[in-house]
Amino acid sequence: MLDVLIAGAGPVGLWLAAELRLHGVEVTVVERRAAPDGRSRAVGMQAGTLDTFATRGLAERFIERGTPVPTGHFGAATTRLDFSTVGAVHPYMLALGQSVTEQLLEEHAVSVGARVLRGEEVVSLTQGPADAVEAVIRAGGTHRMVRARWVVGCDGTRSAVRQAAGIDFPGQDTTLTGWLADVELDDPPTAPLAATGPAGSFLAAPIGDGVHRLAGLSTATMHRGTGDPLTLEEVREQTRALLGRELGIRNPQWLSRYGNATRQAARYRAGRVLLAGDAAHMFFPAGGQGMNVGIQDATNLGWKLAATLQGRAPEGLLDSYDTERRPAARAVIDNTRAQLALFAAATPEQIALREVWSAALAEPETNRLWARRIAGFGDPLTAGTAPGGHPLNGTRLAGLALDTAQAPTAHPLMHHGRPLLLDLGGTRTPCPAGDLEQRAATVNTEAADPVWRDVTAVLIRPDARIAWAATDTDPQRRAADCHTALRALCR
Repeated sequence: MLDVLIAGAGPVGLWLAAELRLHGVEVTVVERRAAPDGRSRAVGMQAGTLDTFATRGLAERFIERGTPVPTGHFGAATTRLDFSTVGAVHPYMLALGQSVTEQLLEEHAVSVGARVLRGEEVVSLTQGPADAVEAVIRAGGTHRMVRARWVVGCDGTRSAVRQAAGIDFPGQDTTLTGWLADVELDDPPTAPLAATGPAGSFLAAPIGDGVHRLAGLSTATMHRGTGDPLTLEEVREQTRALLGRELGIRNPQWLSRYGNATRQAARYRAGRVLLAGDAAHMFFPAGGQGMNVGIQDATNLGWKLAATLQGRAPEGLLDSYDTERRPAARAVIDNTRAQLALFAAATPEQIALREVWSAALAEPETNRLWARRIAGFGDPLTAGTAPGGHPLNGTRLAGLALDTAQAPTAHPLMHHGRPLLLDLGGTRTPCPAGDLEQRAATVNTEAADPVWRDVTAVLIRPDARIAWAATDTDPQRRAADCHTALRALCR
């Protein structure tokens, strides 16, 4: 019997497989596609995802293949978001095609022991009273049944796993469409290019290997169906109408229309079946957030599911996956809907709204707030039972600079995937729980960042969330609080 069966070898399924293998869980991934898809639905890797990869020592593999983009957009607002303000280790978005991302993630997952089977897909599930799920897998014209302790659906918006588990997927159907084209350009822009006007909105950005992603939302064509063919000539016409020039468009790699259908799973868990990524949520692709939200799903789920399988999870830990990640996706759904309103602005009132919002983003604090949210750092969790009520509790770890030769930030100290206890007070924080202390790694260091000047200890979850931060200088109280916080993560 398998420990975990994952349906879908996209970025989310592959990253989840690697995270589970980090803890020794046996994982099999099945993927309907016989070979990787050369098209790239996602072309932007946000700073939050790069920082996640940095916690496992992998960020440089992606950076070497991509192009850093220091600013981002919120809808068609003319003021760019400044990612240098978010506090990330990698303060930029990385322009990188999803096909390359999937290649690197599959190489990583396989190297750590995950099994990836292509040309196979989950078509039905049965959950019984036993501690297992029976899954029927179709491979070519044959079917076989496999048993797994847990099944995770990372198989996209039409998820067979979600449907088989009986999980509702409420929301709205497509009401308008945009278009995208991955093409080569005779006259490429030297930086990401955006344009807005009465005719609609236009974006252009490099995605690697001499290819640019063009995306547009035209008020004249936005009510065409997603199934209507998009031609190269229409792309040229739309570019001229929205941008005012053509860019020398040629050699199309992919032409497509995309819609604003928006849905979210009613729950992310049904018994021993879980959902992540597009199987759990879908929304308009604004701001390059879709793949990135899914990777954060997998990062949140991986250590919790591994701990549950191995008997190390305190009560309710796996349930917290749903309670933490569904609100995070809901926040992204809300901001993509708001971005779409700016993209599709056509009336004088709507255009005025776009101009007002552009002016608001010129305020540094507003810009930083939304840069953090788009980059993946703006969804703090409920601190739960963490003692002390420190404002850092529940927030995402950003670029905490350490005054140590061992590591310039906390991220290289997290390659093991266990909780990390940083004693910033100069003396080791005792954890009087015997074996429980072995569940975490403890490092004595000092924080170089003035923001952390008064913090004497911090406990960081495997997904780089701060579980507990303390300013107490009393070693006994600090040790007791640390123990309480650690018990919420492991036993």
